[in-house]
Amino acid sequence: MTARVDTLKGEHDGGVAWRSLSLSLLVMLALVAMLHWGCLALISKEKLDPYRLSDFYPLSVFRWRLPQPYQLATALGFAAWVGWSWSRLTRPGARLAVTLLVGLSFAVLSNLLHGVRFGLDYPTATSGDGGIEYYHDAIAIRGPLWLLERYNAVQFELLEHTRTHPPGPVLLYWLLHRALGEPALISVAIAAIALGLLMPYLRRLLRLTLGEEPPGALLLFALLPALLVYGLAVVDAPIAGLFLATVVHFVDDRRRLHWLWAGCWLFSSLFFTFAALFLLPVLAGFELVRRKRLTHFVLTLLVAALLLVGVKLLFGFDWLQGFFTASAMENDKGFLLLAAPHFYLWYRLGGVAEIALFFTPFLWLLWRRGWALLREQSPDAAALAWLGPASLAAMLLAGALKIGEAARACLFILPYLFLPVAAAYQRLPAPDRARTAYAVAAFGAAMQLLGFFQW
Repeated sequence: MTARVDTLKGEHDGGVAWRSLSLSLLVMLALVAMLHWGCLALISKEKLDPYRLSDFYPLSVFRWRLPQPYQLATALGFAAWVGWSWSRLTRPGARLAVTLLVGLSFAVLSNLLHGVRFGLDYPTATSGDGGIEYYHDAIAIRGPLWLLERYNAVQFELLEHTRTHPPGPVLLYWLLHRALGEPALISVAIAAIALGLLMPYLRRLLRLTLGEEPPGALLLFALLPALLVYGLAVVDAPIAGLFLATVVHFVDDRRRLHWLWAGCWLFSSLFFTFAALFLLPVLAGFELVRRKRLTHFVLTLLVAALLLVGVKLLFGFDWLQGFFTASAMENDKGFLLLAAPHFYLWYRLGGVAEIALFFTPFLWLLWRRGWALLREQSPDAAALAWLGPASLAAMLLAGALKIGEAARACLFILPYLFLPVAAAYQRLPAPDRARTAYAVAAFGAAMQLLGFFQW
């Protein structure tokens, strides 16, 4: 282990120097270009993107643009703020609350590259009172009890996003609308809730698996382009926090009744998205691989199931019925591989490419170097690091994600990918850590400057 660490430290000039970061960027851009032009060579743009949602496959719901002067000025302000914050919050003993607020400021400031209207208001309300977002159903329903009691009956009548999710997202937006009113404030609140869950639980997971939270690791996580672009735009960011809370409580079996808390968080995840089924293979696989049993997984699942039954008995919402209805709407022509083989292939490839792009080539560089370190230092973390992607791969193979926005819908995969990164980052000298963080921040800002992502 010591020899491996020394080797990594000795390689830092070639591993995370500007030259290596630049090379990783060029490799990723080349791979994305090959995928883009390779797909266009086999299928027309009209068939590849029948709804005309994107200017550049594999990016989804995306429009190119030339940055305006005010956007360039905002980008310079964002860069200065990142540099100032990094130099002060990467010292040992940085308070979590301060780190959380700075992480929130990253998301808000990067979205202001689009201006207040399109950067803060648009993510929640899009074109106003008419649209397809959770917000538009939230301002139309008569109240939370009304929706819970009638959800299964009116599911087909709800808007596009709401009807393929349980009631949780609409109820959250209803509460935020009643409390804050303005869509721009609701967007900021969504990011605050997401980071308020993700940062403490990521910190706990890092301490549980790596023995410590490497200084600056949480700030580096907050700079991920997926969080900068989508962190305040959609409910998928808070959902990612619910997923992480479930996993952390489940794996931390040193605490009494950890399975009970995990079951409550699993219930919350299932109440917000049917995609929370992603967690079941992760939890079962972890306990089977690392604990050689399934006792706590069964108990966790039982707690979540009992809570869902309780909601049905008390309020009338039937989760299973909602799941099968949503599945029928999502797969109205049957299994995508059989119904539209070319769409199945392009969306699988595009989804994986989009997730990889939003994770940045720089963190993939650390991911590659950190994988062996993670296996030696924490077998538990190593198990999570492959179980998460494996479960997501199974979802993709099953036909999940019909049309794009994989980087948004799959925000929950970020903590699993980040574990090997943290293992490598932990052993880097301070200049290399800063160099990597600045590269990640610049990549995210460039994505916002050069294009507009429809939420």
